[in-house]
Amino acid sequence: MKKLFLLSIFSLFLIGCSPQIKTLANGKQIDTRLAGVWTGSEKDQQIDGVSKSWEMKRMDDGTYTINFKFTQDEITDTTHEEGKWWTENGKYYEFHDYDGKTDVYSYTVLDSKRVKFKSEQITVGMENNGYEFIDTKTGN
Repeated sequence: MKKLFLLSIFSLFLIGCSPQIKTLANGKQIDTRLAGVWTGSEKDQQIDGVSKSWEMKRMDDGTYTINFKFTQDEITDTTHEEGKWWTENGKYYEFHDYDGKTDVYSYTVLDSKRVKFKSEQITVGMENNGYEFIDTKTGN
């Protein structure tokens, strides 16, 4: 009986930890744990002296919107992006509509509200080759 109980607990653990993969109409797949509204911030990673924050909405149809806020020397600017996203083999892909390029990140789901991203191939110049950030989910 004890072995059955432990096996049941282990099975539930595996189910809870496994990615929730959804295949889209275009054949690409998404890890549905990444869908939703997420916020994040970083400082001095992309450009020395620049703070950046964002709100990203990843829809479960594989599209996204992101609003950035950049601050440098008390001057603030905002930008808006749209595009498509998908996951494959532990990597997160972000296709930008504005330039037709795709950024690639490895990602680790830390818990139900936090995901850590690390750049693998990014289309903009960075001060830091090991660009990393954590997105935090807002709401449900």
